Amino acid sequence: MTANDALDKYLSSLKPNERSAKSRDIRALCQISRYVLSDWRRGRTPIPWVFRDKITEALGENIFINVTN
Repeated sequence: MTANDALDKYLSSLKPNERSAKSRDIRALCQISRYVLSDWRRGRTPIPWVFRDKITEALGENIFINVTN
């Protein structure tokens, strides 16, 4: 599983209102646009290593444990 897959799987498992809140938190901490987050979720661009810690902080859990890349 890639980091992109892990992020998409996690956000897809949330209820719509929770997904919006978590997405907003990720965008705020990483200082990215919703378009960049969408590109990460869809696998169009890889998630840089520097942002994985910030995503973990925003979510409150490490979703990148089983990531292979």
